[in-house]
Amino acid sequence: MPWRQIKQHWSPPSPIWRQCLLDPGSLTSRLQALSGGAFRVRVLDEGWIQGSHQTISVFGKRQATQMMWSRRVLLCGHGRPWVAAHSLIPCSSVQGSLRQLVRLRDRPLGGFLFRHPQLRRDEPELVRFSDHWGRRSVFHLQGKSLLVAEFFLPALIEQINTLECRD
Repeated sequence: MPWRQIKQHWSPPSPIWRQCLLDPGSLTSRLQALSGGAFRVRVLDEGWIQGSHQTISVFGKRQATQMMWSRRVLLCGHGRPWVAAHSLIPCSSVQGSLRQLVRLRDRPLGGFLFRHPQLRRDEPELVRFSDHWGRRSVFHLQGKSLLVAEFFLPALIEQINTLECRD
């Protein structure tokens, strides 16, 4: 699955996918609104892993090969998985107030990140797999970087379609 920048993408996604993929705001806030508050984070696994050469293009050689905090979660609405997400945070980024990132447990990462007005997000890269899409973005906060990849699952699109049909 090659990740591609939006301007390099081979075929534009449909409008419903564009809503999910290109929204610059907090995905957490959007999912909380879509679920009417019936939103939760289900942690699949989290812990320290050895960085790999696969993330050099994201973090650069020095950061990519250090230990990283890895967190894989499902973002669920109404008890159904809507988004599978994976975050990678280099050890050198887990300092100061950002130490909280390794203690989120079942709290959403977006709830932490989007509270900070100085948060900066690079342009997302997209990937298509089968009939579904994912995006990944590098976030910068307090001079530190972290990578977040999000894969949008069929139940989310069903929910969006259901709500649009009611309007």
